[in-house]
Amino acid sequence: MTDLMQWPLPAILATLLVPVLVLIVVVLFVALRRASAARREVEIVAREDKEASIRKFRRLEHDLHFLVDFFRVFARLLGEMHAERQVRMIPHALLRAIVEIFGPEVATVLVRRGSPSGSPEELPRLSVAALHSTRGPLRKGMEFQFGEGQAGVVAERQQVMVRKDFEEDLVASYQRSQVTAEPEYDIIAPMVAGGETLGVLAISRPDRHHDSERDVLEMIARVGALTWKNVQAYRDKEVEAEVDKLTRIFNKGALLRRLGLALHEARQTGVKTSIFMFDLDNFKVYNDTNGHLAGDRLLTQLAQLVKETVRADDVFGRFGGEEFLLVMPNRNSAQALTVAGTIRKRIEEYPFEGGETQPLGRVTISGGVACFPDDAAEQVELMQAADNALYKAKDDGRNQVRRAEESGLNPIETQ
Repeated sequence: MTDLMQWPLPAILATLLVPVLVLIVVVLFVALRRASAARREVEIVAREDKEASIRKFRRLEHDLHFLVDFFRVFARLLGEMHAERQVRMIPHALLRAIVEIFGPEVATVLVRRGSPSGSPEELPRLSVAALHSTRGPLRKGMEFQFGEGQAGVVAERQQVMVRKDFEEDLVASYQRSQVTAEPEYDIIAPMVAGGETLGVLAISRPDRHHDSERDVLEMIARVGALTWKNVQAYRDKEVEAEVDKLTRIFNKGALLRRLGLALHEARQTGVKTSIFMFDLDNFKVYNDTNGHLAGDRLLTQLAQLVKETVRADDVFGRFGGEEFLLVMPNRNSAQALTVAGTIRKRIEEYPFEGGETQPLGRVTISGGVACFPDDAAEQVELMQAADNALYKAKDDGRNQVRRAEESGLNPIETQ
């Protein structure tokens, strides 16, 4: 104690303060390290929060752009569908929309076809009607049966399916494996209206995604199906308005319109167009002998017989009563006369009910052929020329065909 008291005061203070200072330095060092670590953690969290915020913002921006594009394209699609009057154009409009919205590697629009044999027992088929593809063997016109492949499964089940659905459903997975030409679709939506599958929309590897992409494709498919149904109904009404109620061939109004169109095209292209006007010989006698119901059956059978004889691009219809008209685009007078002769012979040889009671012992026709522009330059004149030739055939004994130039009633003046 005496020794300590003999130490100078500074030495005593130094001896006491050094450990304290060391302790303070250690505590400060630890505190600073902890503060630095905490700051780094705060910076990391802040950076992660910032990156998360940026990712979230970019995701929201992507979703917004997707939805803006969807509403823009969808509004345009609705306008196109509202104005559409041709079924064959609907798949192409739908394809443009889904390609613009999703940006897929493959986009396919398949439409329903009847069974190849027409039998109701056979499953219908799907045909590729419109296709956008950067790879793969899929081609326009390829057909798949309902229940086969991914599109066939969706068509049969009438429900939207995604890639995961096929991976988890063993039956669907097996059915998918039956078609190798299909790509692995990400989303497939059926076009259903009135309980009937009219087609399928499918996309593979879309460049643009959205949480509602499944619903978006389904919405487009519904619009396509409803438009398809409406256009078909509209066309059915149009066809019904142009069809003769008894014979189910074109009526007079439809014949005149189509003849006018054929002559307009003939003027533009310089080709010839011929017509064959004919009527049943002694039809009043047939009706009086066999009854009007038998007469109606005769007209119906005759119409079907002629339809089976002419080309697909010929226009055939009932002009009125027992009179018929056949419009033959791209046929000259000689060619039309050959066709008319074939029709006359088929009718003469066909075993119509009650034909033996007719004055000629069978059902027969008389007709006249006229050609544009050889026999007439205008529609009315052309029909008059054919009608004159028809009456010439009757005057010559019936059951025959005459050309307009043979009637002597409508010569074309040489310019």
